[in-house]
Amino acid sequence: MDLGLRGRVALVTGASSGLGEAVAYALAREGATLAVAARRTALLDAVAQRARSEGAGDARAFALDLRDGASIAALLAAVRAQLGDPAILVVNGGGPQPGTLAELTLADWDDAYRLLLRGAIELVRGVLPAMQAARWGRIVALTSTSVKQPIANIALSNVFRTGLVAALKSLSNEVARDGITVNSIATGRVRTERLRQLYRDDAHMNDAARSEVPIGRIATPHEFAPLVAFLCGEPAAYVTGQTIAIDGGLTRGVFG
Repeated sequence: MDLGLRGRVALVTGASSGLGEAVAYALAREGATLAVAARRTALLDAVAQRARSEGAGDARAFALDLRDGASIAALLAAVRAQLGDPAILVVNGGGPQPGTLAELTLADWDDAYRLLLRGAIELVRGVLPAMQAARWGRIVALTSTSVKQPIANIALSNVFRTGLVAALKSLSNEVARDGITVNSIATGRVRTERLRQLYRDDAHMNDAARSEVPIGRIATPHEFAPLVAFLCGEPAAYVTGQTIAIDGGLTRGVFG
């Protein structure tokens, strides 16, 4: 299926590894022009190089700290100058400090707010005007199944990722007639550094997947990326305002 992305500029954050990296390669294979951004810039050049080899019209690496408004503004200015206005934004980033509501400090809450909610909203606000002028745009946020079913010991993720999904649902109604779709992905157990951090090591991670996930295993980032790429494409023009779980059946709700 041709997703109609050849030549469109796609900005993917948190692209130095894991889900963001896999999504970048999926978009590259569709011929998109890629801006890959993350804090760990040492890893990004290799991601950009591989994206070009996989079919990207161009791919360049950019530094980004989602907690820092000045970093977000600098990123958007640099992408516009080097590649053009993003027509696609995939919002992705690391997870906040684990812990229960009682354990976490107010400083932890402030940090997570900037990382998971404010930073994402700043990015979205930054790309919207050009999308509205072009009458075409795709925004996809990579969140967590915690937005559908809270997860123990990650109160910050439960709260702020759900807040982001609510904000994007509101936005989806506001910009639908501008040709812009806005969707969220509720990710389940995917083999990433973040999941290792939460489960301590691969053995605990795999044991948890066997007991919790109906499919009985952890996903790879590359199983996750094709649906994100589809939501960024022309054939998904009638899909907006949705929060789609990719979780192997983990979410127990009827409409999970």
